[in-house]
Amino acid sequence: MQLIETLVFLKKTQDHGFPYNLGFFNQEITLGDVNIIIGENGSGKSTFLELLSHELNLFQIGEPLILPKPIDVKLKYHLRKPSGFYFSSEDFTSYIHTLEKQKAEAKTALDEIEENYKEKSAYAKMMASSAHRRTLYEIKNLYEHDLLTSSHGEAYLSFFKSRLRPNQLFILDEPETPLSFDNQLALLYMIHEAVKDGAQFIIATHSPIITAYPNAKIFSINQKEINEESFEHVDAIQRLKAFLDQPERFFHHLFNK
Repeated sequence: MQLIETLVFLKKTQDHGFPYNLGFFNQEITLGDVNIIIGENGSGKSTFLELLSHELNLFQIGEPLILPKPIDVKLKYHLRKPSGFYFSSEDFTSYIHTLEKQKAEAKTALDEIEENYKEKSAYAKMMASSAHRRTLYEIKNLYEHDLLTSSHGEAYLSFFKSRLRPNQLFILDEPETPLSFDNQLALLYMIHEAVKDGAQFIIATHSPIITAYPNAKIFSINQKEINEESFEHVDAIQRLKAFLDQPERFFHHLFNK
């Protein structure tokens, strides 16, 4: 059961500047449970996700895309407009930095209170410091693992897991960025379990591991169009296989010019 069955971005302007020059406009695609968006840098993968997220008003931790002119998104839902989450690895890095800043500010405030309230009552010191101690407690206990003491990949997975809900749509932009090989497999396991609970995923990625998710629908974006492809026929996958089979061939052409 797909929460969104089909979608098409409709361009109603003659403007040929970004993002109206991207290749996925005015082409309807049929979605599956897990949908992989691939393409070269600059092809519009992230913009595709941001436009859809904006249309659905999904929760996101980064700044939303601001368009100079509107773009209509025509969607066919299974039952109703889904709720869900838009998650960019770049936004997650900013989110971690924000938590680190909040934690540092709370610790600084507590140090200042300790100094300034030396001559005051314990009750007065407790009241002055309670908000800052609450901030530190909440940051530490927001997720299954402390995001600020975990590795970046572990923090990402913990944050991602905390957001998973049944029957919701999850839009992920290059989730492989902070993840090792093993953590990418862990992510795929989480996705697989969420799909069992009725979740749907739309993922932009360069990762062959994520692209290989069983029965995923793979959509390739280029400057002119968006096409559905099989994993075996994805150009980037074919070139990666060729490189792994004979890396010396690539190095010969690369270094012996």
